[in-house]
Amino acid sequence: MNTAEKMPERYGMKASAANESPVKEVVCQCGHRICDSEGVIRSRCVKIVEGVALCRCKRWVEVPVGNQG
Repeated sequence: MNTAEKMPERYGMKASAANESPVKEVVCQCGHRICDSEGVIRSRCVKIVEGVALCRCKRWVEVPVGNQG
């Protein structure tokens, strides 16, 4: 069972609804990709209210959070 595909259905979302709107990739000035085209934020520290994530170079980078997409 692939949990990545099963999670949206489990929480009342359609799997296709999660993939309908592509998210733009976010790359830090240092070249590290913080957010990929699938909307996965690759950071250990994310401020959801501010919509920023901490890069490995210690810069705060704006990322799409929630329905901002």
